[in-house]
Amino acid sequence: MSIVTKKINNKIIFYDKDVGINIEELFSNNAFLTDESQNVEWINDGKWVKKHYFRKGMMAFLNDWYLYNDVKSTRSYREFEILNYLHKYSFNTCKPLIGWVTYSDISYKANLVTEAIPGITLDELLIQQPMDYDKEIFLKYERPELFKQIGIKVAEMHILGVYHGDLNINNIMISKDSLNNGNLKIWILDFDKSFRKDLVEQDRKSNLNRFKRSLIKNKRYLPFDYETFLSSYFSTINA
Repeated sequence: MSIVTKKINNKIIFYDKDVGINIEELFSNNAFLTDESQNVEWINDGKWVKKHYFRKGMMAFLNDWYLYNDVKSTRSYREFEILNYLHKYSFNTCKPLIGWVTYSDISYKANLVTEAIPGITLDELLIQQPMDYDKEIFLKYERPELFKQIGIKVAEMHILGVYHGDLNINNIMISKDSLNNGNLKIWILDFDKSFRKDLVEQDRKSNLNRFKRSLIKNKRYLPFDYETFLSSYFSTINA
């Protein structure tokens, strides 16, 4: 793939050479600069999303510092690479713009910027709280069709050889497809801790079960929904 890497002082930036904007100029002019106190921020008037990586679990005391790794093994590069791969195949995910790693002796901090998606999460849709989003989407969707389309999209992800690190109802987004009569469009986001490989049955089953657990945990689970999702998934994966 056409990922460019460049060292700027103690930072290494990376981006796709066909991104369509002058990434290096924007980076030098601090277009992506924030105080990095939050995990996720909307920048550039909400057009871009910036992710600053933080430790969780037992290693949370390290905050946003990670032990030194070559750039291609860092969290931001690995996620950028998967998003870029999926985007090249026209898979519905956010377009990655730039990632970078800031090195300091034996540690690093990581960032990633992508285009924002004008939609809502599956969780928000299921509880029907449109907030500021276009309410028409709630008049158009039918629940079986929604879970059918999600099943298709997860199957397409697996056909492309991508295992999702945390397939939950907040990492699936819904928008209206302006090119397809305003029908639903399913997006899958957040590929941190994901990977590409020749997926085996256990890999695929792990993602399917994670999605089910997320529905149950958040009290959004209905057996028929999940059965519809599975039927659509297996019809697509076995086509």
